[in-house]
Amino acid sequence: MKQQLAHLFRLRDALDQMESDLGLGDLNDLERRVLTALGQGLDGKGYVAIRHVLDSHLLGRYSRASIYRSLKSLEEAGFIAVRQDESDARRSYVSIVEPQS
Repeated sequence: MKQQLAHLFRLRDALDQMESDLGLGDLNDLERRVLTALGQGLDGKGYVAIRHVLDSHLLGRYSRASIYRSLKSLEEAGFIAVRQDESDARRSYVSIVEPQS
């Protein structure tokens, strides 16, 4: 078990470094989980219904209000784009935005 934990810690360090390199180092845990849930749900069109993000097993311990706050924060920071469905205003979709170079 010690060896497995040591491996897990090395992976966590590598992941932290990758997140930092991508400009994600200042995101909180919930914002990172929201991005992960979004990434797992992306379809061929490059976006996912917010409903998918809300229903993700990664976010089960968080309130809907907290998830929506994180979505808004990520949108304001330029990490994601949110748009409403043109035919049904009750539906919204979110996509990951390519970083500006």
